[in-house]
Amino acid sequence: MAKQYKALKPVGRFQVGELVGGLNKGQIEKLVAGGVIQEVKTAAVTKKITGDAK
Repeated sequence: MAKQYKALKPVGRFQVGELVGGLNKGQIEKLVAGGVIQEVKTAAVTKKITGDAK
């Protein structure tokens, strides 16, 4: 599964809280380093959806 990133600040056509896509590796690295986007941790969401978390 590809990594997903969430906007912490408005960036291009993406608003705060939206999933950011269509960026190349260099753009992602710059935005993460600048605190504009962050990687979404999907493991917790998967556990909640499947009911595996107990």
